[in-house]
Amino acid sequence: LISHNMPHVFEVADRIHIHRLGRRLCVIKPSEYSMSDAVAFMTGAKLPEGVSEAV
Repeated sequence: LISHNMPHVFEVADRIHIHRLGRRLCVIKPSEYSMSDAVAFMTGAKLPEGVSEAV
């Protein structure tokens, strides 16, 4: 599933692969992160734990 419809993604996915600038940045579990966190990871406003710098 490739989508920017975050409510739908969080409803149906057990893992979310987040890409930034054409490269995979991280894989998150919707149960552990909020939609706001996921959007912040996509935009580079916030980095997930364990990622030292943006792609």
